[in-house]
Amino acid sequence: MHESHSFESKSFTSGDSGVQQTERSVHLRADLLALHDIVGRLIEYRSKRLSLISSENATSQLMQATYGLGLSDQYCSRLPSAASVVDNLTFSNVGPLDEVNRRTRELVLQLFGAAECDVRLLSGLSGLTVLLFSLLRDGGVLFKVADQHGGHLSTRPIAARLGLEIRDMRLADDYRLDIDLFRRLYQARKPDLVFLDSSYVLFPYPVAEIREIVGPRVPIVYDASHVLALVATDLFQQPFNEGADIVHSTTHKTFWGPQKSMILFRDTGCLVETVQGTVQDLVSNTHLHHIFALYVALLEFQYFGRDYALQLKKNAKAFAEAAASRGLSVVAERQGFTESNQVWIDLGSKEEATAQFRAIDKSNISLNIIFLPQNRWGWRIGLNEFTRRGATIGHVETLAALLADAVQGRKSVEQMNIECMYLRKDLDSAKYCFDSMQEAQRIVELIQAHGRGKEFLHDRAIQRI
Repeated sequence: MHESHSFESKSFTSGDSGVQQTERSVHLRADLLALHDIVGRLIEYRSKRLSLISSENATSQLMQATYGLGLSDQYCSRLPSAASVVDNLTFSNVGPLDEVNRRTRELVLQLFGAAECDVRLLSGLSGLTVLLFSLLRDGGVLFKVADQHGGHLSTRPIAARLGLEIRDMRLADDYRLDIDLFRRLYQARKPDLVFLDSSYVLFPYPVAEIREIVGPRVPIVYDASHVLALVATDLFQQPFNEGADIVHSTTHKTFWGPQKSMILFRDTGCLVETVQGTVQDLVSNTHLHHIFALYVALLEFQYFGRDYALQLKKNAKAFAEAAASRGLSVVAERQGFTESNQVWIDLGSKEEATAQFRAIDKSNISLNIIFLPQNRWGWRIGLNEFTRRGATIGHVETLAALLADAVQGRKSVEQMNIECMYLRKDLDSAKYCFDSMQEAQRIVELIQAHGRGKEFLHDRAIQRI
């Protein structure tokens, strides 16, 4: 590894001697070679690895290409409705960006059945923070999912800083939210907000039952991050119809967009005004490169989302059944294993789950180790990216056999690597998208030409499409 130097020490100036320029040229070349090595290793890592992480997905070439437009270099924080307002620090020349913003919001409302939305937030944690700041005050009572049962790990520390009183909801023995415990919690202390913030999601939440218990005035926030694609296609549950007021979600898990946050509202009114006011206070730039990428992902989902979501649900169920038939301890067998994108495998103790996790990681397979109810440990497996890359039931059964062989010690890491490589090779790119269409390829070419500084005639490019 070459010696590290500060940027200042390597800067070229007109007064540098020939020796100094030669020395700095050597350092510059070494840094670029190191960068080349890092890029090469990242490409190799991505090309070989099978991701079974519920928080990840594969993105299309067209969506990735939009980052090359340079929108990350520009600023805009307003909603499209404020496009004509000129005030302190108004940014000019963002007309096309307002158009992207408007079209994105329209697609969000259409696809997710919301009355209003906000897509300005930069991450799931940003959305979580905004909602807690907006909807609760010091001393307020928050019902959230217990951390060890999948509750978002940032909810508790943020709530503590806000001076909130926290009550933990938990999963029952059937791996569904324990509604009897919820009823007891409610009888002991009335909540100001119910936040269904779990990342452990096998089965739908009892939203209707919760609404019946808390009545009409207590806001219910449903975190759909891990099941958004299934919720959008009515293949999991319908939170708004069952009583949720707000659906909060990231856009990069079962949904295949960029990493950002989205807040959906069942109705217009005071909740919308309160939350959007907080967004305006906390977000100075909406990262329009992410909004444009989200727009492309939404367009893809409009045309291909239901087929993908159907296959995702089939794959998760088939994987669970195949893994169980090969001797893996898949949880919730009596309940049909799963109704979501996730499958959980019980490996017993934390030590055993950790040892198996490290071994499978060496085989170029990524997954999550998690704490399971009943004081057990295991793996959380998400079939999102696997499905987006075109996996069908046959691929899923091969994957289940691979994992069973690894856990049961029937194959070495070297053998696993070879078989994983062949399986990954068959799933080499994102499917359920526009990438194979000639029109999409021309858009990518247009963006790439722009990135290289090439002049082009927009009208002529449109004519080619």
